[in-house]
Amino acid sequence: MKDSGVPVGRRVRVRILARDVSIANSRHDDVSILNLLPATVIALAGEDHPSAVLVQLRAGATTLLARLTRRSAQRLDLVPGREVWVQIKAVALIG
Repeated sequence: MKDSGVPVGRRVRVRILARDVSIANSRHDDVSILNLLPATVIALAGEDHPSAVLVQLRAGATTLLARLTRRSAQRLDLVPGREVWVQIKAVALIG
């Protein structure tokens, strides 16, 4: 991973793509994804492809999106108000 040269403690904006966000119903510390946040499901919306769903989440004051298969969303029983754990695979620093 490239060091952006941003000093530790400086506020930055990050871009998190929906495809880089996964969801779990419980916290898992035995996975390679180290960025874990508690979140609440806000809404689910259909995608262009019938097998995909876009999940809107609230983590603190931040809104995140996750793109999942419809099957995964059903398996996790994702509904508005459900408390989940968000696993963020990658981010990009902006500015």
